[in-house]
This record gives sequence, C-alpha cells and structure tokens, in this order.
Amino acid sequence: MKIAGAVVVTMISLLNLYALDADLGKIWEQAANYFAQAGSGTLNRKILESQQPDGSWCDVDYGNQQRGHWPPRTHLVRLREIAAGYRCPGSVFFQQREARDAVVRGLEFWARRDPTSPNWWYQSIGTPQLLCTIILLLGDELPPELLRDLTPILDRSEPGMTAQNRVWLAGVHLFKGVIYGKPELVREGADAIAEELRCAPENAEGIQPDWSFHQHGAQLQFGNYGLSFFNEMTKWATVLRGTRFALPDGKVEILRNYFDQGICWVLFNRQMDFSACGRQITPGDPQAKYRSAVAGANRLAAISTGWRNTVDDRDFRFSGSRFFPDSDFYVQRTPECYWSVKMASPRTVSSETVNSENQLGRLTGHGATLFMSGNNELCDIGGIWDWRKIPGITSVQNGSSLLCDGPALRNRKEWVGGLSDGTVGFCAMDYDNSEVEAKKSCFFFGGEMVAVGSRIRSELDAPVLTTVSQLRSAGETVRNEAGNVFRNGNFVYRLLDSDRGAWAETGERTGNWKRVTAALSADPVKGELFTLTIYHGVRPENGSYAYCVTFHSEPESDVRLLKTGSDAIHAVARGGTVMAAFFEAGTVTLPDGSTLEAKQPALVMLRNGRFYAADPGRKRESCDFLLGGKTFHLPLPQGREAGRSAFLPLAPAAAQRDK
Repeated sequence: MKIAGAVVVTMISLLNLYALDADLGKIWEQAANYFAQAGSGTLNRKILESQQPDGSWCDVDYGNQQRGHWPPRTHLVRLREIAAGYRCPGSVFFQQREARDAVVRGLEFWARRDPTSPNWWYQSIGTPQLLCTIILLLGDELPPELLRDLTPILDRSEPGMTAQNRVWLAGVHLFKGVIYGKPELVREGADAIAEELRCAPENAEGIQPDWSFHQHGAQLQFGNYGLSFFNEMTKWATVLRGTRFALPDGKVEILRNYFDQGICWVLFNRQMDFSACGRQITPGDPQAKYRSAVAGANRLAAISTGWRNTVDDRDFRFSGSRFFPDSDFYVQRTPECYWSVKMASPRTVSSETVNSENQLGRLTGHGATLFMSGNNELCDIGGIWDWRKIPGITSVQNGSSLLCDGPALRNRKEWVGGLSDGTVGFCAMDYDNSEVEAKKSCFFFGGEMVAVGSRIRSELDAPVLTTVSQLRSAGETVRNEAGNVFRNGNFVYRLLDSDRGAWAETGERTGNWKRVTAALSADPVKGELFTLTIYHGVRPENGSYAYCVTFHSEPESDVRLLKTGSDAIHAVARGGTVMAAFFEAGTVTLPDGSTLEAKQPALVMLRNGRFYAADPGRKRESCDFLLGGKTFHLPLPQGREAGRSAFLPLAPAAAQRDK
C-alpha cells in the first residue's frame, strides 16, 4: 500500500486540521495527551542538560549496527521524554522553551545523521513510530521545514505483514495520515488495526481461540508481541475514541476477553511468568511487563462500561487452572502460589533466538515447570541459571548448543495436551527431541503438583537429569533423615518414586546476562540458588521419576500414585479426584479398588461426579472407557476445537463440551 498523492511538506496547524477534518484534529489532540501522560514521568533533567549543541548525546553510539537493543534508538526515546514533559501540564518542563528547543535540535540532528539499523523493525516500525510520537507531542511547535526533512524517514514505513507487526505498521500509517492531513491514510490504518483485533484464522498469527497469542509461527507470545498487541490496541481504543475511526464496540470486547482469559492468567506477584515472556527475559523484564499490562488494562477500564473499574495487584490473587491448547501451555494458581508448564509439539514453536536474544532458551518449551510465591524465586534468575537444568525438564547434560535453531529445538511427538475443570487439572507430554525420550505428566491440586515421568531413554554418552527445582534460595535447605523430603523457602519437595536418588544443592552461582542476550553486559552477577535434580544415568534405557512439590501452607496432602497396568500410564488421586494420563490403552486401579480402563490413549479426570476426557493427539472423534463395569463413550471436539476436553456425568447422560 502506497501513500496516495504528493506528500504534504508543510506542517498543517492543529487549528487548521480541526477546520479541515475535526476527527483528525481530535485524534491529534487525544494522541498528544495520551503520549504526554504516558511519558512525562520519566524525564530526568540530566538528559536535557547533557544534550550537545548539535542535538546529539555523547553517550549514544550512532553508528552501532547490532540488531537487537539498537543503541541509537536511545536518542529518540530521550526526545520523546522531553517532548512529553513539554506537553504535560504537571511537568516542570511544561511549555518551557529549553525543552522545545532541545527536541527540535535533536530531530534536526536525526534528520541530518539518519542512523539506520540492519534490523528491518527499527527502519519500518521503531524509528517512524517514535518520530510520529514526538511530532504529535510538539504539534504546531515543529518547524515545517523539519517535517519535510523527516518525511523520507517516516515514509520508509509501509503497511503490511501480520498480527502485531501489522498493527505497528498500520499505526504509523494512521499517524502519518493525521500529520499529513490525509484522512484516507487514517482510514486505511484504522481499518487494518481493527481487522487484526479478532480471533485469528486457522494457522494465522494473533489472538488464538484459547485466548493465547501467537507470533513468529505458533509460538506463545503473551509477554513480547502479545503484550505489545494489547497495549497498542488499548492505545488505539483511547486515541480514536469519539471519531468516525473508533474501534467498534465488538472489537473492544475482544480486547477485554484477551486480558481476562489470556494475559491475566500469567501475571502474579507483580511480575509476568518467565515462561510467558518470550525471548525478552532481560533483567527487570518480567516486572516491567507486569506493570505494562496493568497500565494497559487500566486504560481499557477507563473507556469501558460494565467491565473492571480499575486494575491493581488484588486482581491477580485468584485461584484456578487453565490449559491453553493452542499453545501447549498450562497454568495453575492460587492467591499464594503460581505454577505453569510450557510444553511443545510439532504443532507449536517452543521458543526462538532472534537478534541475539534468548541465546540459551532451546529447552524452555520442553516441559519447563515454573512455580513461585511471594519470595521472588524467579526474579532476574536468567543471568545465573544453568539453562540445562530448567525446572521440570528432562535433559542431557552435554555441550550441545542451546540456541533455538538446532534440530533438537522441537518435540517430535504430537501427543501433547492438558485437561482442566477450571479449578484443578493436569497436562502430559510424549517427548522426543532427538536427545532424550520420555513420557511426562504434571498433576495439579491447587497449591500442590505431582510430576511423573517414565520410559526415559537417551543414546547420547552424557548424563540425563530431571530437574525438580532451580530457584533462588530462601535460607537453609532442610531435609528429612531418609533424604526424600526437602524444604527451601515456601516449597516442600517430596520424592515419591525414582530410578535413582535425588541431589539437592544450595550455593552461590555466578553468571552474566551477556550469555543470555548478546547486547547485555558481561559483568558478573551472583545469587544463591537451590537446585534439586534426579539422576537417570548415562544412556538410560527406562528411567523414571515421581515427585511432589507443595506450597508450604497447603493442608497435609493425601495425594498418592495409583497402580497402573503399564509404566506408560500415569495416575494420581487426592481426595475424591482421580487424574490419569494414558499414553497407551490400559488400566488404572482406583482408590476404591475398582478399575478404570481406557480403550485408547487419552487424558482422564474423575471429579465432582463428572468424567472428563481429552485426546492430546487431536485425531480421534471419540474415546471409550470402562469404569466399574460401565461403558463410557465420549464424543470429542473436532476441527479447531480438537484437543479440548469433553465430559459426561458419571450418571449416564449425553457428553458435553467442557466450558
């Protein structure tokens, strides 16, 4: 899509723009107010005072060509902060000439120098987006000849692409329409933005039917592109409100659901789940993403009726379980603790290394089982982590690359899924990444998890470990005399069964962030870690494990492993709930002595008078079971709904889709 007609090179005053098109004038004014409120609190006087007479800063490397964390961008970010202070009545720089002149000098320098990045994103999105923001904040204070000089840089951005990238590009196009006084560009941009606010078509990027978010393929992106999408959409809902370009009410409802049923589930203890952050896991990122999500939700609340009044920390102290089948991702939470399991299958992409970010993340989608409470167990842990010992994964301890571009990135098995009734649930993964094979399950009962693994094998000449925990240590590690119960911080670890013993270690670790993301510092960082691993040996043939992790305030548990007809069937019971992962057809002996038989691989839960089932392989139309001599036949969801669960009352009735 090209800009129609000749580009206006003379600045249209805001008053004239109102006369030309009142809606364009309103968008300009609302956008400037939005950016002023969002950015005015970050201005530091030293930024203004350290600017050079030519508009540059001595500490900015304008010739740097690194692809990620591009240093020249700092120049425009500083100009945005100064311009926001100039615009915002609450700022000490409000309408101060020195602030206005600093912004103009900085823009003149940028137009002359025209720094460029080898990363297309900065050329097409990052730089034009910041320039539009600064121009809108300055308004009539921007010299017309300076806009003319900046226009070629702005026009490097053209609409296109998919999902959040499309939204960013359409947003630049829309703002260019406002700045140039061209309503047709505003309409094109607004239509593209509204079109992306939808449940994405099959195999497309964006919001998925389960309310997760995909970008760069079928890859979970709550904290990277998905969070940007949410915040961009709340921005557009605010900036376009009250004009003919406003987002339709139905689109805003989708945005509210995306927060309630998606993003909200991965926010806990003032941070975003490490596993949901995508490749952006630098120091402070999970906390910054939490704040960003809350700010976006409050913007949405301000323009919504019948939704939330405000959003704060109390909104994330809720209990429940949720499986995201489109992303192979499970969440269990209570007000006191949080758990997640990030899995992968041929249907999904587990992680990515892009722009030298996330250079050690190859195994993060291979069953990573993260848990936290109020002790900041995962806070900025990446710099000191052993990335081959991510909690929950079973991995070879060798020197293979951990970049997300090797043949061992993906799980080759399709049988990956989960089941939940909204309160408790579990997930299971048949696993083969060409280094290790295993059958893995995680069962959740509020603040308690039972993890079971079997048929662990590897043909590589290196040790194979299952990591139970690798978290920041909270004081002394306590263990019982038998060596099968450990406590560190708010969690108690109990070995239920394993082919070998467990090894617990508490000590200081030293690392750096540069090994995680190339643009970051190589300065040493240190921290105390508690690590608990189960050793399966070198070239294991039939390794196994079973352990329980409990939040310390949970009532004493009666959870137990159930007898099964095969080591490819994992089953547990607690109270009146039974959960079973049938990786193959077979039987489970229930606590009352009766037998549950699955005629095919399936996930099963018996709870509160219901019989739940799901097909992680997503190929079956129905499942058949025998329970206490009674036959149960459950039709299963099909098409895009495949992999979701269905249930029957234990008293015979028609099968229902689990809502």
